[in-house]
Amino acid sequence: MAGIDSTRFWNPKTETLPKDQLRALQTEKLRRLVQRAWDESPWHRRLYEKARVTPDRIRTLEDIRRLPFMTREDWMACQAEKPLFGDLVTRPPEHAIRYHLTSGTSGRQPLRVLDSRKDWSWIGEMWCYGFWAFGVRPSDTVFFAFSYGSFIGFWGAHYCCEKIGCLVLPSGNMTTEARVKQIVEMGATVVCATPTYALRMAQAAQELGI
Repeated sequence: MAGIDSTRFWNPKTETLPKDQLRALQTEKLRRLVQRAWDESPWHRRLYEKARVTPDRIRTLEDIRRLPFMTREDWMACQAEKPLFGDLVTRPPEHAIRYHLTSGTSGRQPLRVLDSRKDWSWIGEMWCYGFWAFGVRPSDTVFFAFSYGSFIGFWGAHYCCEKIGCLVLPSGNMTTEARVKQIVEMGATVVCATPTYALRMAQAAQELGI
């Protein structure tokens, strides 16, 4: 589109598409997604059959309303019935490059997730749209204030910042005080953390005289 400032967008081509072209693209992606779930995931096929939905019935974007919800309880039950991952995955386990868990903060069994290389390429790309819109640029130094483990947490944001071209600082299991000192020492311009922990770091910084 004429006059568009491309620096405002991570992907100007898709983010500035005319509305009719954008809806056509979304519809095609939806159709492909439903077809893949139908072909590759026995669990999703049963879910769609129960709702009397078949891939050929997805013709417009509005047809997304035909698709049934998958709840957390459904996912947990699937994995309990067929450990470890259930039969909803769409790729063979040997294609996975990463294993993750949900946090289990509800006190229930964490969900197990296998991710492929393509999954992570997509996850990082999706985070880029948000971080770029927020103002993160290649010149930034980004500090991640969380422990790196099997909980998926900020992993996508980490890869996003690397993809943008930022200097990324993973803090692992550092103490709060050590994190504050590294933020100052490295001149971090972006800090990724939960809101409450960001406040805790600010408190620690005051205590350290920063």
